[in-house]
Amino acid sequence: MNSHLDLSLGIDGMLRKKNYDETAFLLRNTTDVQSIVNGRITQSSTFRILLGFINLYILLGVVLYILVKGNLIDGINANFLDQGYFSVLNMRTTVVLVFLMVINISAYYNQWFKYLSLILFVYMLNSGIDTAMLVPDFALVSERPYFSTFQLSRPLLVISLVWIVIVHKDTVI
Repeated sequence: MNSHLDLSLGIDGMLRKKNYDETAFLLRNTTDVQSIVNGRITQSSTFRILLGFINLYILLGVVLYILVKGNLIDGINANFLDQGYFSVLNMRTTVVLVFLMVINISAYYNQWFKYLSLILFVYMLNSGIDTAMLVPDFALVSERPYFSTFQLSRPLLVISLVWIVIVHKDTVI
């Protein structure tokens, strides 16, 4: 096994042999070794990207709800919220925001993350089907472009929730 060797000048002025293969191996596995030493799990970059997407999606939904509730968006017909759906939307926004906080805490402590993600998956799937069945006009792009975009992009969140359960690491490798 030939590895590339080179001579380099060390801090103390002595010539030392430098092994690039070993250096690359150590740099690549540093996070895993540190994870084992600290007893912490290092999640993959796919997991971190998916968790960021889920956070961003839910926070944008909450911001959209607050903007519509405060009638701060021009050109949107907010009369559909007077149908009693406003209280349902209010409760769903609160529940999803609490779920977001709990999932982030569970991701940090790596406790019950998969279970909570699956519960949020079922909740989001149920609320999406419920909204489509009970209020079919909710996703009209011409009248409510912001809500319809949010409703029509919900499958991305559902797919992300399933995907994040698959890539989540439970134990230290």
